[in-house]
Amino acid sequence: MQNIENRVQDLKEAAEKLSIKIEVANLSDQEFSIQSGYCKLNGEDLIILDKNLPDEEHITVIFNTIKNFDLENIYVADWIREKIEADKTSGR
Repeated sequence: MQNIENRVQDLKEAAEKLSIKIEVANLSDQEFSIQSGYCKLNGEDLIILDKNLPDEEHITVIFNTIKNFDLENIYVADWIREKIEADKTSGR
């Protein structure tokens, strides 16, 4: 089993191959409430991550975003493909 930092790195590399930009920011300082997640900004795919959240949360946010993209033609770590398949069979 990989450690958390390696999993975050695998997901960030997969997101990069999908041209999804990842921004890590302090979201608790904002005037209005912003949550970690995926959005489109000026036509670009973007994932915003709250730097105050643990890596496990970052993994969840990035994974839940990239699993909605076509991953057929890019390399992603085996554990990511396995988790996507497991989620499909469990109906998530």
